[in-house]
Amino acid sequence: MNRRTTLTAISTALLLAAFVAPASAQSMQSVAGTYSLVTNPNFGDRPRGQMILTPDGRYSSVTARSRLPKIAAGNRMKSTAEENKAVLDGSVTHYGRYTIDDGGKTLTMHIEVSSFPNWDGTTQSRPLKVSGDQLTYTVPTPSAGGGPNDVVWKRIK
Repeated sequence: MNRRTTLTAISTALLLAAFVAPASAQSMQSVAGTYSLVTNPNFGDRPRGQMILTPDGRYSSVTARSRLPKIAAGNRMKSTAEENKAVLDGSVTHYGRYTIDDGGKTLTMHIEVSSFPNWDGTTQSRPLKVSGDQLTYTVPTPSAGGGPNDVVWKRIK
């Protein structure tokens, strides 16, 4: 192989490497699905939850403690301050749009509506790891305060 052929081969390889994503990179197609919550430190042992990621970039997420108190009146409009606090402290929901960024390393949530109103209209980038049917992201500023925490989901569909 002459010098020119070698330089052409090297240039072609570098160009391809710049445009081809690694085999392990995540995309909206590869993460799309329905997930069940495995762990979330802010919601205690055995938290409950479901997250749906659609291939076209929509999502919804519901997270709750393993137990929330029943509303004694049987009507959410007649709940007590204590019941409201327990439910609010023990759950969070949000939905909106999402993208997979940084070559598949970041889940970016464009939150449209949340039960924690401070998140309405915000964008949150969360470091992302996917291994088999498990998706893990890190929430940098949890709605319950405190430092970052990892949230683990398992694909169920």
